[in-house]
Amino acid sequence: MIPQGGADAAQATVELDGTRVTVEWPRNTPLLDVLLARGIDAPYSCREGACSACACTVRRGEVRMLRNDTLVDADLAMGLTLACQAVPVTDSVDIAFDQ
Repeated sequence: MIPQGGADAAQATVELDGTRVTVEWPRNTPLLDVLLARGIDAPYSCREGACSACACTVRRGEVRMLRNDTLVDADLAMGLTLACQAVPVTDSVDIAFDQ
């Protein structure tokens, strides 16, 4: 179960397959876990930060990754992050899964 939040949560607007959804994102919970718990079919494979199947783009706001074994500095500079490892830093984040 994903904890519900208040000050311990951010708001994420996620675009996936042409649909935008806004979810409450607990600060210490990876984005992928939040999306899957809500029944949102986000792409993923390893869930360990090693494969990049869950790569997405941060369009607004800031996240940090708990682990990253696959994205290089150029990817990070373009705003890419791994949904399985991303936790929010700012109160509001816009994310897009560009496929």
